[in-house]
This record gives sequence, C-alpha cells and structure tokens, in this order.
Amino acid sequence: MKKYPLLVWVIAISLSLPLAARAQSVTTPASSVEALPADAATRDQIMTLLDLLQVRRNMRLMLDGMKKAMAIGAEEGLRRKVPNPTPKQLNAIHAIIDAALDDMPFDDMINALIPIYQRHLSKTDVDEIIRFYASPAGQKLLREQPQILQESMQAGAEIQRKRFDEVMLKIEKKAQELADEDDKQTAAPKK
Repeated sequence: MKKYPLLVWVIAISLSLPLAARAQSVTTPASSVEALPADAATRDQIMTLLDLLQVRRNMRLMLDGMKKAMAIGAEEGLRRKVPNPTPKQLNAIHAIIDAALDDMPFDDMINALIPIYQRHLSKTDVDEIIRFYASPAGQKLLREQPQILQESMQAGAEIQRKRFDEVMLKIEKKAQELADEDDKQTAAPKK
C-alpha cells in the first residue's frame, strides 16, 4: 500500500482551519460593503467589544493551537515516509508551518470583523454585550476561555485526525481495487 505524502496531511489539516485564520486569502464579499443598518453599532463600540473580548489574544491562541495540530499531522505524515526522521528533517517541517502561519495579519482580520458585527448588532446590543463581559460572570468567561478554546482545539484535532485516517484508508483501498481491476484487464488476452 502506498504511503500518502506529507503534503496531503498539511493540506488536509489546513482545510480544517477556521476561516479567521485564512481570512487574508479570501476576497471581500459583496455583502461586506452593503449599507449598515441605521442603528448599527459604531466602529468604536465594536473595537471596545473586541478589545474586551480579547479577540487579538484569542486569535493568537487559536493560531498557536492550529500550529500544534498542523505540526502533529505533518510529523505523522513525515514518519510515514521516513520512519526515523532526523531532528533536521523535523525542524524543516516545523519551519514550513511556522513560515506559513507567523505572519497572520491580525489588524486586517479585526478590521474585516467590524462591519460584520455592525451588520448584525445594534448599538444597544453591543452596549448590553459590553455590560455582560464587564460583569464578574463575563470576566470569568473571558479568563476561562483560553483554556476552553485550547481543550476544544485538541479535542477537535484528534477527531479530525481519526476521521482523516479512516478516509485515507478507504481511498487507498479503493485505489488498490481500481489498480487491481486495471491490472486484470491489461493482463487478459485480447480477442
């Protein structure tokens, strides 16, 4: 059975990344330039909310989690091709992942969020949300959220890894069946 290449692992894991991490490569949809509702929250309100929600920090944490998941997948893929990779080979794989994810344009991503929030939340909504997150319960949620996100990413990555392995085995089995069928047809005497 052929081993699937490292690139397949990296692509598969990257396809499972949240949209926010890939926002830099997505063109601006037409809906993001439509007129805002009359009662839309102001840019300053949204920035206050995003700052209170620690969006920039959470993006960084999410990115770190994605990097870890990608590194695990990439190492597994490498080990399928090279059973005992050298530290140099492992470092090369990690360098690819680091280079791909270290330059995320967080300011651009946050600026892209502002009109989305403005289209969906009124000034009153944002005031109430800010009031909640400034409360003790809101502050506790904010304190616990990084750990919740980290544990969620780990759980999701493990589920995705298992599912990906199952899918790859099915693909390899079907590919082998097709290859065997083709070999039989090629080997059969022509009439």
